[in-house]
Amino acid sequence: MKVQNKRPLYVQGLTILSLVFLTLVQCQTSKKESFFNGHEVRGGLNNVLSKMENRDTVRVAYLGGSITAQPGWRIHSFNWFKENYPNTKFIEINAAIGGTGSPFGAYRLKDQVLQYHPDLVFVEFAVNDSNTNPEEITRSMEGITHQIWKQNPEIDICFIYTIKEDFLDIYKKDSLPSSITTMEKIAEHYQIPSINFGPEVLRRVDEGKVLFKGNKETNDTIVVFSPDGVHPYPESGHKIYHEVFVSALTEMKSEVANNVVKHNIVEPLIANPSVDTKMIDWDKIDSKEELTAIETKSDSIYKKFTRYFNNIGKGVPGDSLSFKFRGQAFGFYDVIGPGTGTLEVAVDGKKQNISRFDGYCTYWRISYKTIGGLADSIHTVSIKVREEPIDKNKILSANNRSIGEPEDYTELNWYLAKILIDGDLLNHKIYN
Repeated sequence: MKVQNKRPLYVQGLTILSLVFLTLVQCQTSKKESFFNGHEVRGGLNNVLSKMENRDTVRVAYLGGSITAQPGWRIHSFNWFKENYPNTKFIEINAAIGGTGSPFGAYRLKDQVLQYHPDLVFVEFAVNDSNTNPEEITRSMEGITHQIWKQNPEIDICFIYTIKEDFLDIYKKDSLPSSITTMEKIAEHYQIPSINFGPEVLRRVDEGKVLFKGNKETNDTIVVFSPDGVHPYPESGHKIYHEVFVSALTEMKSEVANNVVKHNIVEPLIANPSVDTKMIDWDKIDSKEELTAIETKSDSIYKKFTRYFNNIGKGVPGDSLSFKFRGQAFGFYDVIGPGTGTLEVAVDGKKQNISRFDGYCTYWRISYKTIGGLADSIHTVSIKVREEPIDKNKILSANNRSIGEPEDYTELNWYLAKILIDGDLLNHKIYN
């Protein structure tokens, strides 16, 4: 029997391969377009949105940096929840600290978020992690994810990506900043939804509707996004963030099922995620006799930090503390400013100097330092406040700042709030 119009097998094979290729491209394009439109739903926020429909109280946590600390998208989003679910009582857990990234976020998660039993945790570190090594971001963000779901696998997580001026050119090349690329791999791996505020901001900048950086007082004909290229104006830039947020949550809300599911902690992408990180009050360390306690609530300089810690240990030049721990990293959480200096930190006898004064130290602020890359074993740490003077004027000048009242800069002290441990503190009389 004669068969009509039979194509050669290799042509059929090419056709099938072409169809498969086109399908893959369409899927990838669809995902990319979805993300560049502002969000990826993935596993969504089914649990918390379902609880909002059926529960009296819902706790929403915001773990992030200074952009989240501003009176902006955090407050707008929290108010949106209250307006859309008027029969639910909402409790805000504000764990946003300026100048901090995901590595510190992993250490402070238990103390500042998980102890309050959140139902939803927003994690915002894309801008502050922009110069952080992808491996360190992965270790921290996976650690944050594992810690949250180990406490309660019903807690929903959502990654939030803000934007800064440096990101604009990257987006224009149809690419993502390194920090967001890294976080998206984690979000995809764990099926965590993400909301990206950046593309919509860029779209309005390209359309000439928004000026990304400028003085809003002198630009009355165009909307100004931010004064410094990083922190949005609450009444303009953060409003754009909120519009993207509402669009994303509206889609997630429309897909909510009534059943609450448990999130799966899958095999991590990295061998040693930060799952055992913790903060320990400075006065719980055995060897801290030389530090002097300062009650933050009664001190004019440090009282603004009372919501983070009740007291700090003041170390003057020559003072020191030491401890042992079993783990792979450690650090400290302190306050730096005009009157701080330099530390000598010895790990298993190997010394290094760590400055606690930088180009922004014209005011007092929370800071931290972590030291990682250690073998997962027992380590001995000694920290001493150095006596050697530093050229503070030179350090500030390099950052276009200058010394105000000279007497404020004469001291070289250390103001310690907590010790950070990735592992377990040893020879410790209280902490378990």
